[in-house]
Amino acid sequence: MSRFYEGNRINLREAEVSDAEFILELRLNQDLTRFLNKIEDNLEKQRKYILDHQSKGEDFYFIVESKYKERYGTARIHDVTEDSFKCGSWILKPGIPAYVALENYFACFDYAFIALNKKHCELDVVKGNDSVINLHKKMGAKLINEDDRKFYFTFSRDVYLESRKKYEKYTLNRDHQINQLAVRK
Repeated sequence: MSRFYEGNRINLREAEVSDAEFILELRLNQDLTRFLNKIEDNLEKQRKYILDHQSKGEDFYFIVESKYKERYGTARIHDVTEDSFKCGSWILKPGIPAYVALENYFACFDYAFIALNKKHCELDVVKGNDSVINLHKKMGAKLINEDDRKFYFTFSRDVYLESRKKYEKYTLNRDHQINQLAVRK
């Protein structure tokens, strides 16, 4: 059964094999993926990756889409354990509404912290990806380590939920409360 998160203006839904061409197009766009691992231009390998990801059980590979099912991009929640998760691989196509990036960020963390009831997130961000680094810091993620390529952060559910309150006005309508998540499995 597929996984789904209903947000105010966007939804997250589990990636399907039929999304492989869209995902591959995004992943091959070097302007969008300069901070992600490179992949081969191979549609069959992309389809297999989606199928493999679906079989992992507690990993989530999402398509970010509008309420009208227009695909905007991708996001992942992965390396899920009893208490923690990793989040990232955000790729959003050019020309989409400005609110999508922030609402997508909140949707991923809401799903993991609230729907999955995880206590903390481990993040690794490639150096130079300043917009993501700055957003994590603004939201309260703590820098715990770095190497020559990446910064490593940790982010607790309590800190996230407290920080999120400052930004709700940008992503949620007045009638939508954080404790009213529409999550289907």
